Amino acid sequence: MNATLLKKIFTRYAVLAFILALVVPPLCVICAWSWHAFVPIGLQHSGPIALSLMALVSILAGWFWAAKAPLPDSLFARMMPLLLPPLLLPLAYIPGEPLVSSILLAGILFFVGFPCGCFYLTFLIRSEWRRRSVAKMRGLAWLLGITLACFAPAVTIYLIATHELIQPGHEASVGEEASIKRVFVGHGVDIGDYLPFSQNNRLARPASTPSLRIASKYPRLDGAIALLPAYAAFAQAVYTGLDEESAIEIVKCSNTVLAYSRLVDGEADIFFGAPPSPEQRDSATAKGLTLTETPIGKEAFVFFVHKDNPVRSLTQAQIKAVYSGRIRNWKELGGPDERILAFQRPAGSGSQTTMLRLMAGETMIKPLREEQSEGMGDIIIGVAEYRNRHNAIGYSFRWYATVLFSSPDIRLLAVDGVEPTPENIRSGVYPFTVPVLAVTARPLSPQSKKLLDWILGPEGQNLLARVGYVPLH
Repeated sequence: MNATLLKKIFTRYAVLAFILALVVPPLCVICAWSWHAFVPIGLQHSGPIALSLMALVSILAGWFWAAKAPLPDSLFARMMPLLLPPLLLPLAYIPGEPLVSSILLAGILFFVGFPCGCFYLTFLIRSEWRRRSVAKMRGLAWLLGITLACFAPAVTIYLIATHELIQPGHEASVGEEASIKRVFVGHGVDIGDYLPFSQNNRLARPASTPSLRIASKYPRLDGAIALLPAYAAFAQAVYTGLDEESAIEIVKCSNTVLAYSRLVDGEADIFFGAPPSPEQRDSATAKGLTLTETPIGKEAFVFFVHKDNPVRSLTQAQIKAVYSGRIRNWKELGGPDERILAFQRPAGSGSQTTMLRLMAGETMIKPLREEQSEGMGDIIIGVAEYRNRHNAIGYSFRWYATVLFSSPDIRLLAVDGVEPTPENIRSGVYPFTVPVLAVTARPLSPQSKKLLDWILGPEGQNLLARVGYVPLH
């Protein structure tokens, strides 16, 4: 075959490859989300559908292209377009950002390599069958390996997106990668907005200059996502001599499960969040430690449903019956004739530990996979959007569900006819009022004691109220 014809054919392949790379991925994603919008498949199935559509379109294109296209005599010539995807890999490199570069590299391999690999694998199978050249089929083994290599990052990206590679309850950890300043959590919550000493953060400011200043031996703080805006505001108000980079090592947000582990391991001095679970207490006891709980404020443990659900109030007994499985249909609660989808959180998370306490010894029904929400934001998203239906119920803490991750598509339920308002929380009328805790595992250092005393004093309590939590007094 002469060079001119080879160049012409290669150009055709190149054009088709780039068309596939640019058109197929977004088209398949749109198809998958459209399918999700009209067919009750659940969010967790959209990923496999997108991958399947992407592969199907690429395979059909390769099959029909090979049936009609002029074929080079050389197998090497027919495989030359496979060199195109690697030419795009340098675009993933961002100096000084290895984590971001790795994510972009995986994305390019996925969105370019996967459809191109499916296309060329099908193309070669069809073309060799068309030419009756069985001997040249040996090259397909190499292409199959390339396709699998391109498919691996696709699976990795999908698993990350569906939280399979994230530890239970692990939503984010500020400080895991100091060069990444903005960490996104739970479908839209940006922890970067609440990093102390960062530019234009959204942390509450004290009403006046704090009387306490800590300039060295800073207490190391960690806790639940929902409490980050509070304890980060404490640190920003009291700590001096820190900037954004150094503060990342002092004020972290590892979430309840990991933060309690860090507290017990001596990597954090004070934990802020919900009371520890029995397993977390046992972990401390096994190391000869006792977890000391200091209430610093009040909060409400709330239940919520979709805004279009007519049920507006449940009794404590009804909530326990729902989550123990004794009530399974909304019509038993004055709602529509639909099955109740009762979302739960992972074991060890602050909200799940609180829920188990509220059950008062009753056994919670084991959730289906679709009813298990890893992140605090996920449970709100699930109730608001699950299969475009309005039959779900979930639970969280008031401040998180109404401020940090508010959604116009959910509505908080009254319990025993009492709304979870700040006034009802302050007075204790709302039945599921819970303490906001500062938890320690070792004797307090002088600086840690000063900080806790300041938080419990009028200045700290005023700042807690500015954040949006209910102070002790």
